[in-house]
Amino acid sequence: MAAEAQDTRRTAQVALNLFHQASRDFNARWTDWSQWDDAHTFVQDGNQEFVRSNLVPELFDIARIDLAVFADADGEPVYSAGYDHSAKRWAPLPRGIAERLRVGDLLFGRDAPNNAVRGGIILLPDGPMLLCSQPSVGSAGRGPAAGTVTFGRFLTSAEIARLAEPAGLSLAVRRLDDPELPADFREARAAMSDDTTFVHPLGEDRIAGYAVLRDIDGRPALLVRVDNDRAILRMGHDTLRYLVLVTVLVGLVFGGVTLLLLEKLVLYRLARLSREVTEIGGVGDLSARVAMPGNDELSRLTGSINGMLSALEANARRQSQQKTALEQAKAAAEQAHERSDRLLLNILPRSIAEQLKENERLIAEHFDEVTILFADIASFTPLAARLNPTELVGLLNRMFSSFDQLAEQLGLEKIKTIGDAYMVVGGLPVQRPDHARAIAQMALAMADTVSQFLADDGQPFRLRIGINTGPVIAGVIGKRKFSYDLWGDAVNVASRMESSGEPGRIQVSEASYALLRGDFALEERGLVAIKGKGAMKTYWLLGESSPQ
Repeated sequence: MAAEAQDTRRTAQVALNLFHQASRDFNARWTDWSQWDDAHTFVQDGNQEFVRSNLVPELFDIARIDLAVFADADGEPVYSAGYDHSAKRWAPLPRGIAERLRVGDLLFGRDAPNNAVRGGIILLPDGPMLLCSQPSVGSAGRGPAAGTVTFGRFLTSAEIARLAEPAGLSLAVRRLDDPELPADFREARAAMSDDTTFVHPLGEDRIAGYAVLRDIDGRPALLVRVDNDRAILRMGHDTLRYLVLVTVLVGLVFGGVTLLLLEKLVLYRLARLSREVTEIGGVGDLSARVAMPGNDELSRLTGSINGMLSALEANARRQSQQKTALEQAKAAAEQAHERSDRLLLNILPRSIAEQLKENERLIAEHFDEVTILFADIASFTPLAARLNPTELVGLLNRMFSSFDQLAEQLGLEKIKTIGDAYMVVGGLPVQRPDHARAIAQMALAMADTVSQFLADDGQPFRLRIGINTGPVIAGVIGKRKFSYDLWGDAVNVASRMESSGEPGRIQVSEASYALLRGDFALEERGLVAIKGKGAMKTYWLLGESSPQ
């Protein structure tokens, strides 16, 4: 059915969008490393203290990476390592990656643009890998490029299942060059071009959609299959069977009545019969019956007519049931649409989501003044090393869910989380004059909320929070899987307010202090050396001012 095929193609496109969004998220995850002064120095002098302090097994476990390479501007690796997650130990570089580690391919030379990114999927003998390579340019991306920072993550079955879980999809991924492709994958590969989707039934209960995923060089690399339940087809078949059955039954009844009338004509009784039938037809009451005593052909004809009325009554009931079933199907479709809308609103602000629905290709807006908050959990790295992944993710989920609830109560816009970092902004996409006050209330509430969570040693958690106010550009970029993000120096300063702060304290910039000092208690910290900005005067946010 056309509706079933269209729904399956749409689901296959959603699966492709999941992979594209995963690649964009992976690229964004490592941008700070490419703009980090310590990493910039490391690719030039190979200082092993940087390795001991930063390139530790916990980084590979938490970030779920299988490869890290730091190379100088000539493409010579300063550091390269693979990691075996199952054995929790270092491993050789994955096979096939060495041939790609050269300037002009995965690595960047001195003349590379500061914002260059080489990201996507590469096919290796050990399996497909999600890879990101960026030039190391130092603070705020000023350059010049001193080398290349490269990280990779294998797209294992567990990783693919993690990608598919939020959308509730059943995914299977195979290499296009796999000589042992299953029969349905081979048929899909032969039937489709590179940028089309292919729909193929897997049986009476399941139907599959296939789409091609390209690699980092733009070549077709992977074949993605997503399975759908064939509920639409089953509903259509059931409806058709009901209609055929009813049509046959009504035809038989009318045929029998016609033959009886032609065989036995008794005008008086026939007129009476006709009158009673006409009366029943006039009132439209299918539960009424014709009375004709006797034991002859006309009486049997009366019985046939009554049987026809019973059949029509049963048919009316079935039509009512079919109407109810169709209404239920429509309600189910509307619920599915509402679920997709809710999923979109969990990713984007409502106003941005509405613009995307209207097919706006580029969404970007300048805001003269917003207030940005960055928060980071103090002493989280050693805790992450002690907890298993399930406990760690569960803890972060409970903690960040409470932050999400605070942001919703205060009318603030959550932007993203990266690891144990949390970013929220006030004053967009809907502008509001009290954005700084709302962010300050959010920071105080977050600090109070996180203290209710206890680490494995019984001590409460503490946040390191930074706040800054200034202009930003906000919008959605890309063509497939969307995310709402911010750009501008104000964002960088807010991040530095957090990273240069102290556990359990809220550090605000001078711009935010100017908006808060009338309503909140603040303490001057003094001049603080901020990476990429020099010395800046900052303040500690202590709480709301007591009413006079």
